[in-house]
Amino acid sequence: MKNLLGALIGFMLIGSVHANEVAVVDFRAALLQSAIGKKEAIEPKKQVAEMDARLKSEQEKLKKMANDLKRDELTLAPEDLKKRRIELAQRQNQVRNMAAGMQRQAKQLEQNLIKTLTPKGEVALKEIIKERKLDLVLNRELIIYAKADADITKELIDRMNKGK
Repeated sequence: MKNLLGALIGFMLIGSVHANEVAVVDFRAALLQSAIGKKEAIEPKKQVAEMDARLKSEQEKLKKMANDLKRDELTLAPEDLKKRRIELAQRQNQVRNMAAGMQRQAKQLEQNLIKTLTPKGEVALKEIIKERKLDLVLNRELIIYAKADADITKELIDRMNKGK
């Protein structure tokens, strides 16, 4: 729905400014796929991988805890069974919260990376706009259809890689 609304706004903008030269770009993808983007993403990817490994370890511990409870439930006293079920539920909540926190942290790492790379991407994009004499550049995510030659994402990646 958001993309459809954005596309409609984009088409209205196109009609209102009578643009002669229009291009689309996936700015985020260009930043992340450029050589500098890949280089700068190494450390955040490493951090995300470490978080993922830690989460998987905690999930395995939780699974073992659940299996142990299932195995022992017929031999446990009712108060012990209740106590272990409560512990299991608390541990499940902790792991769920851990996963949500890690997801937020990973998203923040990506946002910081994008923020760091944006100035370089903007410089390269402005050069392309000036050279091509573009009247309008739209985000590719908001566009329903565009000719292949209207997409300047690869050109932006190449420009960033050259460091012009």
